[in-house]
Amino acid sequence: MTDGARTATRTGSGPAQAATHCPYCALQCGMVLRATGDGVEVGARDFPTNRGGLCQKGWTAADLLDHPDRLTTPLLRDRPGGELRPATWDEALDRIAAGVRDVQQRHGPDAVAVFGGGGLTNEKAYALGRFARVTLRTRHIDYNGRWCMSSAAAAGIRAFGIDRGLPFPLADLGRADTLLLVGANPAETMPPLMRHVTDLRERGGRLIVVDPRATATARQADLHLQPLPGTDLAVANALLHIALTEGW
Repeated sequence: MTDGARTATRTGSGPAQAATHCPYCALQCGMVLRATGDGVEVGARDFPTNRGGLCQKGWTAADLLDHPDRLTTPLLRDRPGGELRPATWDEALDRIAAGVRDVQQRHGPDAVAVFGGGGLTNEKAYALGRFARVTLRTRHIDYNGRWCMSSAAAAGIRAFGIDRGLPFPLADLGRADTLLLVGANPAETMPPLMRHVTDLRERGGRLIVVDPRATATARQADLHLQPLPGTDLAVANALLHIALTEGW
């Protein structure tokens, strides 16, 4: 992974372009998409979270648009287990609608569920929710974050009163005296975030990383606490004990 310092530029006679955001993680790094003769080119822009940089996922995001293995038409099977064949959108949507109606007629509206994703925008998530509850009349709607973020959301509500995101601007990391990262490896998972860690280090701040692995982030830490896997609760209780007994 890398967070190169390339920045976007605008010219009056340049190619058509649009300012947008990377869809891959919670940083939502600012990027610019430019139309070229060969497709779409990605550029970074000066946005508070990434400040002109992107990670490898962001730089290569547009490669999916014209990848030779990308499907360009719906595919259907005429019988279970049969070969897939190209179909029109009307034929594919009619097949889906007929299947949904058949299942719901036999087993009720809740026999159909909707599964979204964390990459949906607020507007798309709202439209998907309306489709599930109003059109399909099902109460079963979920998304992939339920599997990986439910415990974090519960902790966030109890600690900060919000279930997602940070309770402060990301730039505040660079103004901290000490930053404690527990089980996080942003040097590889969110490279643009490390620019704020660099700000912290340049101001004389200290980085402490708690992680059983010697990750790329841990190798940059002033102090790397390397507990055995499965001892997270013991470490957390020890830190809380010190904070309480020392009056912190």
